[in-house]
Amino acid sequence: MAASAADVRSILSIPDSGATPGPSQPKKSTAQSTRKPEGISRELYSLIGPSAPSLAAQLAKPRLKQKPNLGGGGKVKWEYRPFKNSGRKDSLELKHWVKASTPLDTEYPFAKYNVQSTVYTYSQDDYTRFLEDKDWTKEETDYLFSVVQEYDARWYIIHDRYTYPRSGFTEPRELEDLKDRYYSVCRKLVRNRSWPGDDASRAQLISSFQFDKERELTRKKYLVSLENRTPEQIVEEEALYIEIKRLEQNERQFKKDREELLRTIAGIESGLPDIIEDEGILNLSIDVKKKKKGSSAMDIDSPSTPVPPPPVPVVKRPQTAKSAAYDIANCIIRTDPPTTIPATKAAHQPAYLRSFKLPVPKAAIAPKVTAALAELGISHSRLVMPTRDNSLRLEALIDATSALVETKRLVDKADYEIRLLKTRLGMRESEGADGEGDGGNADQMDVDEGAEGTQPIGEDGRAQSVVSTRSARSRKHTRRSVSVSSVDTSGTVSTRAGTKRQKRS
Repeated sequence: MAASAADVRSILSIPDSGATPGPSQPKKSTAQSTRKPEGISRELYSLIGPSAPSLAAQLAKPRLKQKPNLGGGGKVKWEYRPFKNSGRKDSLELKHWVKASTPLDTEYPFAKYNVQSTVYTYSQDDYTRFLEDKDWTKEETDYLFSVVQEYDARWYIIHDRYTYPRSGFTEPRELEDLKDRYYSVCRKLVRNRSWPGDDASRAQLISSFQFDKERELTRKKYLVSLENRTPEQIVEEEALYIEIKRLEQNERQFKKDREELLRTIAGIESGLPDIIEDEGILNLSIDVKKKKKGSSAMDIDSPSTPVPPPPVPVVKRPQTAKSAAYDIANCIIRTDPPTTIPATKAAHQPAYLRSFKLPVPKAAIAPKVTAALAELGISHSRLVMPTRDNSLRLEALIDATSALVETKRLVDKADYEIRLLKTRLGMRESEGADGEGDGGNADQMDVDEGAEGTQPIGEDGRAQSVVSTRSARSRKHTRRSVSVSSVDTSGTVSTRAGTKRQKRS
């Protein structure tokens, strides 16, 4: 569909020159037409119309920050007034410009920065009790405190203005002497007087008055020596510093190369699952559980377990008479290293306290040994004086107690076996007496049919045959049943079963 000229003129808001309003047609009022907002084109506004105010607000041009109005606005009236500084004690009156709205009785704003340090005073009694010094008199100490208060503890000014005459001395006081005397007096006053606050604030105040005179003198001497260096010394120090840095760099590079070499030799970078690296220490471990049962040969590519080096024999030097005398004079006791610990390249036994090497009984008999020593009032876990002789005596006592406990255990076991054997012997004798009363020797042995061919096991672990006897003289088939613990003896069962069948036939 083609657009006509009227449509184009309508879109572009161009009035139709050919169309003149008739007498019956009223003219369109221009006042009712809305104005196009800024930031939007005329064609777009003709399409959307005035129905989208939010879009026009978004497309508005950004406005820059307003310039300050320096010339216009409300003006401030200033007055030239006199003032007095409360930090001064001479009542000096000066003048300055202030705003007319400022009250007349306003304090000078910079007076708050006049912070005075705490001035410590002392009486004659305080000085006599804990402030006396052989190098300082009370008059000179009073003069020092007055100068410090006058110049507000500015020590270079105090040292420059300090002119107290000392009899017999021509050299003036050094700056470190003045500071050491003042701070020492302040520490003593704070420490010996009653304190309204807590102990923490008191300790903090005392620490603020700490001054080390010797250290301060050493520091200044060091600074003077640095300032008095010759150009040759400065060049030499710089060369030494560069050489030290080069050595440190070479050492770091050497450690890095060594670590890489060890990792390459051990196969850390090979990706094998059986190689484990633990905190920088190259440990090779092969998981044997993952190997198949019956495989006797290992893979060719897998690294073998490193074999530990043979122990280095410890060469014991013979002790000379001179070294023996030296050891006796200095109470030195030399002991040989234990043979259970494998000797290393540096076979050295570290120093330890004797109280950490007290002998301990075996775990199996430890309660009995402890109980036996407790009866004597001895504790094997602690010595009041763990000297060498006491440690040896305690070790011998524990060994003797352990041997005693072992001997007692063996004796108790032997007594138990003896009582058991006596009881069994009495049972057999009583059974033999019962057999004689029945009238003769037993010519045939039977056991219960339910326990036929079995043998009981005694408490000592040996099998015992318990049978019932039958008297041949009385020809009575008397059977005695005895409850026994059965042990499988197949041969005996078959033999006795055959004998039983013969008798029945």
